[in-house]
Amino acid sequence: MVVVALLFFLRVPYRVEGTFVLKSEQVSYRTAPFDGYIEEVSVRPGDVVKAGDKLLKLVTRELELEATAAQADVSRFLREADRARATNGLAEMKVAQALGDQAKARFDLVRYRLSEATVTAPFDGVVVEGDLRERLAAPVKQGDALMKVARLENLYVEAEVNERDIHEILNRQRGEIAFVSQPKLKFPVRIVKIEPAAFPRTEGNVFLVRCEFSQALERWWRPGMSGLCKLGVENRTLWWILTHRTVDFLRMKLWW
Repeated sequence: MVVVALLFFLRVPYRVEGTFVLKSEQVSYRTAPFDGYIEEVSVRPGDVVKAGDKLLKLVTRELELEATAAQADVSRFLREADRARATNGLAEMKVAQALGDQAKARFDLVRYRLSEATVTAPFDGVVVEGDLRERLAAPVKQGDALMKVARLENLYVEAEVNERDIHEILNRQRGEIAFVSQPKLKFPVRIVKIEPAAFPRTEGNVFLVRCEFSQALERWWRPGMSGLCKLGVENRTLWWILTHRTVDFLRMKLWW
């Protein structure tokens, strides 16, 4: 009788479970500025970087030769324009000046590419993707994503909650998370936003729930870390907690 009374009358806190991933508010993909080859890689995923730190460098030998040739063309066409001016050859002078402007534009472009050959960090953060140490001398195309850098100051939790439980947390605010790497530590979070549309997953549809931390961020946290979250609902009886999944399943199966 005591056990039955506890099952039906003792109310304990009920929490909805879900998985989460730690994400950054600001992320930057560092792409290849031009077609070329990787010459040097200075960082790997997990390294903390400062704004302006060198991430990698592309081979610049061909660009340097091209810059030298373009600069020589500029000087040559300027001399031809001066000679044409001295002999009153207006047409030849105009042609030489136009060719000189074209060579100067090519030289400026090559010089810009040389300045972009060293890919740097756009802000203080951590490298979360792009282990290129085994791709030295490998070719890259302009626009290829090489590395991903994320800020550490504005981390937030993106939790996935099954659609069967989402109605339970619509008006709730608090919860806790535990990281896979440190399951003994629990960190309080508060619900900020629930995405209005569900996303399909193998185990069923889920809703994305954005949560923010209620305390200062830990130094060992990194974007991409995952774990388990528990979002508080309200006090429910032990009997309801133990049987509501089965009851809902039977309601769907026996409905006609």
